[in-house]
Amino acid sequence: MADENIETMTAEEINQAFKASGDSVDLINQIIAGTAMTDESAEDKKDCVERNVGHLKIQVEKDYYKNDSESRSAPADKSSIQAAITAGESYIA
Repeated sequence: MADENIETMTAEEINQAFKASGDSVDLINQIIAGTAMTDESAEDKKDCVERNVGHLKIQVEKDYYKNDSESRSAPADKSSIQAAITAGESYIA
């Protein structure tokens, strides 16, 4: 019997998931740097960073992420993703 909780993704789907993670990394970093959402309130910025950090935390727990051995470039590489989670958590603290 197959485990219904195991997610099977194609290489293209994995690439798209990493790209989406990279988009979250970029947005988190830009908000922290003050170059994104410049007209938004501090509360709205923190809310956006919190949502994107949450998205990244979900992704790093996925099997596709843990098992991926492809060399990826920033902002969609694992070290950039981890750095954005850490920076984002500090920002929203």
